[in-house]
Amino acid sequence: MIDYILRGGVTQHWDFFTPEKFESIKEDIKNIDWEPTHQPLKMKYGNRFQGMPCYQSVYDKENDYIINKIESILQHNITGFNMIARRILISEIKASTQDFSKYGFVHRDYAADQPQEPLIAGMMYFDQSYDGGTAFFHNQMEKAPDSYVSAFPNRLVLYHGGRYHANCFDYTMEERITFSFFFKLKQMEQPSFNQEVKLDTGRMPII
Repeated sequence: MIDYILRGGVTQHWDFFTPEKFESIKEDIKNIDWEPTHQPLKMKYGNRFQGMPCYQSVYDKENDYIINKIESILQHNITGFNMIARRILISEIKASTQDFSKYGFVHRDYAADQPQEPLIAGMMYFDQSYDGGTAFFHNQMEKAPDSYVSAFPNRLVLYHGGRYHANCFDYTMEERITFSFFFKLKQMEQPSFNQEVKLDTGRMPII
């Protein structure tokens, strides 16, 4: 599975949290402090509505559980784990001067020409929406994605941080709440998983 992700594949993992833990987290995020921000952060705008307006917060209560679960899925130790809770209000997306239509900004989480320490990203959904998931693109100029994952509660999606992607908007919903994970793999001893593994930016299926 690691090999597949590092080459640009996308994997889905259902029922990531136990039902009880997932419900507890849903209650927690109702009361966390959301900081208004925008994406992409590196761009300088006159105000946040000239970018993609959103809110984010640090939620680290379940970090140990998440790390252990991901390591169990990948059968490999991870390092540098970071997680961001993110909330997007659809009313603010409509108010933005950007014409988002269905997709947000097509981007990657780091440059694909940095192969020494591959960054793996993950997305956890809290709402059920066919149109509110994540789209994956062959490159930044494509108008339509080559693959797509719909939003489904308690489903984790893992992918290479160098893969072009964008969040999607369901305009029938009020908000979009997700957890975004980022981590690296601890030094791999197996030759087949060394730094020579190259990201394939072509079209790979979602498994």
